[in-house]
Amino acid sequence: MTVAYSQHAYAQQAAEAEPKLQRVEITGSSIKRTTLEAAASVQIMNRDDIERTGEHTVLGLLRSASSTDTSIDSATSSSGSFATGSSGVSMRGLGKVSTLILVNGRRIAQYGLADGAQQNFTNLDAIATEAVERIEILKDGASAIYGSDAVAGVINIILRKDYEGGKVTVNYDTADGFQDKRNRSASAIYGYGDIDKQGFNTYLTFEGYKSDGFTLGELRNKVPAWHRQTPGRSTWDAKSTYSPTGNYFFNSAKIVAAPGCPADQIDPADKLCKWDALPYTGLATNAKRYAAVSNTHFKIGANIDANFEITNAGASNDYIVAPLSVNNGSTTTASNIWYNAIDGKMVGPYFYPKLPVGNNGNINSQPIELRARLMDTGDGFNFNRTESDQTRAMLALNGSVGDFDWKSAAGYMTSSATKATRAVSMVGYTNAIVNNTYKFGQKNDPALLESMFPVRTTKGKSKISFFDATVSGPVAQLPAGPLSLAVGTDLRRESYEMSSSDNVLHGDVVGVFGLQVKDTVSHYAVFTEATIPVVKKLELSAALRADKTSGSEAHVSPKVGMKFNATETLLLRATASGGFRAPNIVESGNGLGRSSVATNVNDLRRCPIATTLNNLIQNAPGATTSDKASANTFLNNDCKAPLPSFVKSNPDLKPETSRSYTLGMVFEPVKNWTLALDYYNIERKDEIGTRAVGDVLKGEASLPAGQLLRVDNTAADNEFLALVKKYVPGNTTNFQGIGKLGLVYNPYVNSGKTKASGFDFDMSGKVKIPNVGDLRLKLDGTYALSYKAFLVADNAYGMNSAGNYDIGARLRTKLRASMKVGQFDHGATLNYTGGYSLNSDDTPDYCAANKVAPENMAACSRVRSVTTLDYNLAYTGIKNVKLSLFINNLLNQDSPINYRDGYAVAGNPLPLFRTFGASASYTF
Repeated sequence: MTVAYSQHAYAQQAAEAEPKLQRVEITGSSIKRTTLEAAASVQIMNRDDIERTGEHTVLGLLRSASSTDTSIDSATSSSGSFATGSSGVSMRGLGKVSTLILVNGRRIAQYGLADGAQQNFTNLDAIATEAVERIEILKDGASAIYGSDAVAGVINIILRKDYEGGKVTVNYDTADGFQDKRNRSASAIYGYGDIDKQGFNTYLTFEGYKSDGFTLGELRNKVPAWHRQTPGRSTWDAKSTYSPTGNYFFNSAKIVAAPGCPADQIDPADKLCKWDALPYTGLATNAKRYAAVSNTHFKIGANIDANFEITNAGASNDYIVAPLSVNNGSTTTASNIWYNAIDGKMVGPYFYPKLPVGNNGNINSQPIELRARLMDTGDGFNFNRTESDQTRAMLALNGSVGDFDWKSAAGYMTSSATKATRAVSMVGYTNAIVNNTYKFGQKNDPALLESMFPVRTTKGKSKISFFDATVSGPVAQLPAGPLSLAVGTDLRRESYEMSSSDNVLHGDVVGVFGLQVKDTVSHYAVFTEATIPVVKKLELSAALRADKTSGSEAHVSPKVGMKFNATETLLLRATASGGFRAPNIVESGNGLGRSSVATNVNDLRRCPIATTLNNLIQNAPGATTSDKASANTFLNNDCKAPLPSFVKSNPDLKPETSRSYTLGMVFEPVKNWTLALDYYNIERKDEIGTRAVGDVLKGEASLPAGQLLRVDNTAADNEFLALVKKYVPGNTTNFQGIGKLGLVYNPYVNSGKTKASGFDFDMSGKVKIPNVGDLRLKLDGTYALSYKAFLVADNAYGMNSAGNYDIGARLRTKLRASMKVGQFDHGATLNYTGGYSLNSDDTPDYCAANKVAPENMAACSRVRSVTTLDYNLAYTGIKNVKLSLFINNLLNQDSPINYRDGYAVAGNPLPLFRTFGASASYTF
């Protein structure tokens, strides 16, 4: 709902107010200018725009811009994510590591936990929203100005420089008909001092934020009927056979309830004892966090402007998790493989033990698999929590000597995070079952539970110290104006460490992969930039930066730009630049490497077979819910399975590099109306990472021996086939001896390439309504022409993912309107996201490959477009008080049908809701 003015629109506003022109620095240049126009598009969101959004997080603010997309959200990211408790954004679909985030023009320390155990990125949750003065989004690569990571663009979050007086604000928002989804926040800011009269100003702002987690059980009544028709979800809400008293599993065709099951938990159809796990299946976190900013702005002498800034933030994110279960919810026939990082070897295959004869949970005369929930591991014993904190202290100096401006800053920053949860001890769990020490149906000794399910942690910490300095000013007078030049240096010392707990590194806990990396690097850079007025209406800009990271070769990034005032109402502009991303410490530093698990992996050899077998059961007359659920589980183990991998750091990695071009125009057809259109084209190569799992599997036949391991899955396959024969006795389809995916060795390499192109556009203006006021309108959007990733197995670029599953909609737009009428400030935003196909490189024909029913093919073939309307209202008729109301998705638009993601009940993003928000502030 923000009215986020683009650079040219902002300049137009300034022209209307006719202020005294001052030289200012805009993101994307080191040279101060008296005009806000530049060769590249910059979108600006000022403080008024920010308050119109009703958003209370920086992530929320950036979501209101069509040019950014969310790649991780602390409220909804999977509990299995490496970087839980954090939020980040990206641009152009190139990922958050290719989008540089700055705060007051400088970097902040990366989040303590690398996402995917590889991606170091900026956690937006650590930035105090109340302290934000404006946000500038540069929609062009800027490595020649800022160095590494500025490949897709730059987001500069600029904090308040001065504040006098005090302000207290409280906020609340919730979803219509689903009050479990609610957030509260409160902030306070107080500042003292007049920089012009007293020579200083200092302020302190503090904000607290709390969101409530909720479960799939609480969301249950919101899930539409079509979700059940999507592949593998026909039994999404079926009660679990892992119930408190449990069921004996002899084979797929013979499952018997254990004694003692309450009558109301017996399924009348198959007589099994079942338990509703949905109320324990968390979809969002219980999050508590705070952020604080202290800034002192003061003068040193007559010409030096100084700012001493301290920022601090902390957060705790708790997932709602269920009591643990026997076999960790797995089966005794399923193999588990993981990695001992210390000794450098694979662990397993490991099979959970059956209950021996004589075990207190086994009344049978043979060893048996019991499917039961261990209720004494609930009530807080089982948990999943991430705690983080972040700090930056910085002194920035700015001044002028004659016609030259100079600036310099020095600072130190840290960021740390710890994720803790429980895992199954291979030895402790096995001993408790085999030795009959765990007592089923009882409250067991906490020490025994600790030995069975110890806490495992992942801890990460980054530290950065830095110094930078820049001098800029005119160096020559050309016929068309002054030639301005900037030169500067940027020095950083960076250390990063991330490590799993010892029980993980030694391979002691079942199915959990570890990592360990610790190193320190230094970054050195020198750069220069020039603006060259060629003729009165034509200005060129050029920048060159050389970066050197210890242990790697220097990299030079160039950039040239042009802006041409073709007429008084038409500006033409263009840029060409080179960008890069240096290998981070996780990718190239010292350590044992890292392990991870790719999720939702489609086994190209087994999935088609599993799909055929599953459909036989789903379509069989008389098939019970339990048998359908079991078949869906077998299917998902081959079509949406996790695949463990082990990755080693590679000190020989080269930087990722890119080249990008933009070409655009700004047009003012009539007074107070402007239109901007910019084309972008980016090609990134030598991308650092492991090969995409789908790409690896596609070329399985040509892989070196030992890179991809398959394991014997005969026992589980026989259970699946027995279940099929129960309903289709004549079935002959089988797995042909193809083992289950076990482990892939997938080292970091420079192998990837990506090409992206499209258009950014915006239009803004105002309409004067007599006797009412000015209606301001703003349209901004982006259209993706093409996005292609290089497939190593095919030695060619893959499909155009723009408009397909991996990238999503081609077109995203926001039409905003605002108008002040007396004491009321009205605003509305029309949001549009285009439709897209569910096909992707790893599944070129998703609906057919998953054998979606013919009657659902039309719905599966394309996710429809979504249009929502937001409304906001502010009232200032009470002295010193501002009251605001926000209604998002005013018309209560439903989520579109998406056969690949379903109703998003197990991942991101959450379904669409109409939400209500209210805010009240008091200024003194």
